[in-house]
Amino acid sequence: MNRNKWKVGSAALILGLLLYAAHPLYLAGIGHFFIVSDAPTKADVILVLAGGNARDERLLHAIKLWHEGYAPQIALSAVLADWQNDEDFPAWRHAMKLNILPKESLFVLGHKADSTREEAEVLLPLVQNYGFKRVIIVTSNYHTRRSKKVFQKQWAGSGIHVDVSAAPDDHFHPDDWWKHRGDSRTLFLEATKTFWYALFE
Repeated sequence: MNRNKWKVGSAALILGLLLYAAHPLYLAGIGHFFIVSDAPTKADVILVLAGGNARDERLLHAIKLWHEGYAPQIALSAVLADWQNDEDFPAWRHAMKLNILPKESLFVLGHKADSTREEAEVLLPLVQNYGFKRVIIVTSNYHTRRSKKVFQKQWAGSGIHVDVSAAPDDHFHPDDWWKHRGDSRTLFLEATKTFWYALFE
């Protein structure tokens, strides 16, 4: 009996050690699960979703794609008050200060959406008004899987092809997110939103 207990205990210990040794692999896998990034192809516009961080990494990634020739224009999705215009949007001002883009290559799509689903809904008619048929959506890396699912669902039947491009984000590093409190917070918040969308939206 004692010998059997020793075998079970030894097996449990070995399994525990193996799981501990492998935990960076499966935790990194969880981090990468939230990231979907299509190989960029030529499009009519690069659409930068609202949100992101103070470093404007979504904007900078969009400018990189623009500079590489993937689309002639960048549209900034922005939550604006009725009295605000393009020049009141910080990302627009940041882009102009960089002095890389000609002014006519950048414009703002203002709205009052309060979620990714609402953002997709309000942006569809705005994008259609411009006649765009191929769109590269730029958002933070952790936000790409849910964004692609939302936009494909909300824009289904519109005839608009959507690709998603992941912008790096200083608040989420998929390979070691569990080592940083901010990264862990980002992952768990996005996991909650993904779960909520799957169940209720």
